Amino acid sequence: MTAGHAAAQSTPTRASVGVGRQAVVHASALLRTWSRDPGIVVQAVVFPVFLLLMFHLVLGKTITSMGSGDSIVGTTGLVALVGALYGTVAAALTVIADRDSGVLARLWTLPVHRSGFLAGRLLAEAVRTAIGTVVLFAVAMTMGFGFDQGIAAAVGALAVPVVFGVGVAIPVIALATVAAGREVVQLLGGAFLFLLFFTTGFAPLTEYPGWIRPVVAHQPMSPAIDAIAGLTDGGPVAVPLATTLAWALGFAIVFGPLAMRGYRRAAAGPR
Repeated sequence: MTAGHAAAQSTPTRASVGVGRQAVVHASALLRTWSRDPGIVVQAVVFPVFLLLMFHLVLGKTITSMGSGDSIVGTTGLVALVGALYGTVAAALTVIADRDSGVLARLWTLPVHRSGFLAGRLLAEAVRTAIGTVVLFAVAMTMGFGFDQGIAAAVGALAVPVVFGVGVAIPVIALATVAAGREVVQLLGGAFLFLLFFTTGFAPLTEYPGWIRPVVAHQPMSPAIDAIAGLTDGGPVAVPLATTLAWALGFAIVFGPLAMRGYRRAAAGPR
């Protein structure tokens, strides 16, 4: 056996660790890191609960009086999605920090599938969103929110913010990998806050001016809110759920390759 052949055998290949295993390990590391980051904990868990309390106390009776049912149903769905959105912003800031500190570059040299880094981050996003949604639903239940459609529907209601959050995380990560600084990603927080005022969770569709109703009805958050309402309190499920899945799939198809290329460029560092 030649020295070159021996060296080749001793050098691990990128296929030596499966993508699934790598994604789980990477996601576990990210979740441990995020759990020690007050900013992510506040934006993913504390802020949604605070927002739910404020909406319910200040606007709950007004929205309920509009005749679309108990406001806590739509408000809970809305805030669950807001929590997912703000969690993606906080997590995206860690991508920028890892890029600037050289962590991404060091991870990129490991003998593993490089797609596992993005898969692991999306898996961590899914777990984080699920935890935040469970906490939010538990708090909402003390205000009248319930699961009247059975256990399977309740699990589906929990899955909607997760699917929505992972779908939105893909373009947010793509932006984070190419953003010149944290300010660009932080601007998304203001955009998301503005967006929540034009959803079916903030007010019934009939309360919006006619010219903007198509925008409110079909923007990504409204179908997801309607799906959560249908799975918990009753109402249409198939169409809003299919629309939510279509939005998430569209984000993945359009921005997935951009996120992967951005991850590669971020790991390469300045040239």
